[in-house]
Amino acid sequence: MRHISAICLGAALGFAAFTAKAQGEADPGFASTGSMRTTSALMINEYDYENQRAHFSLGHTFAKGERDIRLNISQLEVRVPLFGSYSGGYFDVKLPIFSSAGELGNSWGLSDMSASYTHMFIGLEDWTIQGTGGLLIGMGTATNADGKARPLPMAYQPSRGSSDVMVGGSVTWKQWISAAVGYQQPLIRYNENEFFAANAINDTFYSRDVYTIARKLYRQGDVMLRLEGHYVTERIGLTAGALGIYHLKDDLYQDRNTGGWYEIDGTQGLTINLVGNAYYRFGRHGQFKLDVTGATPVVRRDVYSSGLYRQWMLTPRFTFFLNSKKGALMF
Repeated sequence: MRHISAICLGAALGFAAFTAKAQGEADPGFASTGSMRTTSALMINEYDYENQRAHFSLGHTFAKGERDIRLNISQLEVRVPLFGSYSGGYFDVKLPIFSSAGELGNSWGLSDMSASYTHMFIGLEDWTIQGTGGLLIGMGTATNADGKARPLPMAYQPSRGSSDVMVGGSVTWKQWISAAVGYQQPLIRYNENEFFAANAINDTFYSRDVYTIARKLYRQGDVMLRLEGHYVTERIGLTAGALGIYHLKDDLYQDRNTGGWYEIDGTQGLTINLVGNAYYRFGRHGQFKLDVTGATPVVRRDVYSSGLYRQWMLTPRFTFFLNSKKGALMF
């Protein structure tokens, strides 16, 4: 059974890494947070979960966005555990730095920061149950401009221009199968994006109607469902599954002439990604870990007003565990 699972998961992961289109496409943040993220209940040995050890991770995402925009997103993540004998949890803080380069110009800045707490119930035989609550804190107003001080569309912006609440949970059976659900809702919106595909000096290239108009974007909420299968050992592991994200309503934009709010047709809808992850843990006590995440979308909604469209994405990451213990990884 294990060998069959390994072959199937490896084939799925190899396909995902080869095509690597848009891991987390349409993900506003919650699908990579706490219990809602991929491989959220891995064990570092037969006694301890990864989440029971303080650690930090450095990752870098290579991606192409809308109209071949080149995206580079570096991220620092710090995890601090708070565990007792049979349950406990961990705090997560993630800080990304975003840069983009494309036909309209270059842009960079601090992307949206997230902070969350996840509680784990680990005393149940064969089952691991987790629940997460957190915030995604918008670090800007989406007003980055090109070299001529012209507003850039949302696809170039480091921040979505809002602060959101995120809640969700997951259940894992014997490190083999997991399911996660989540909900993310913008609470405070301060998007001041002014891109409207028109320019006073009649720059026809800049003024083409090829980017979604999302002036002062009023973004709506999202729900998600993740289903995954795992093949894991203490040193290596493979994960493959599907991630569905449904945008609950059409987003809104403010018309620059009338001041009225109008729906951005096509922004409501479903995105489904096939996702995969592979990791290798090394060091005498398993204190180091390298992993790579990739995916490919099989269903896309019509319009991505908040700049979350991805042609492809690949994310390698290095993790160092601070409080490693002696255990089965020694030999």
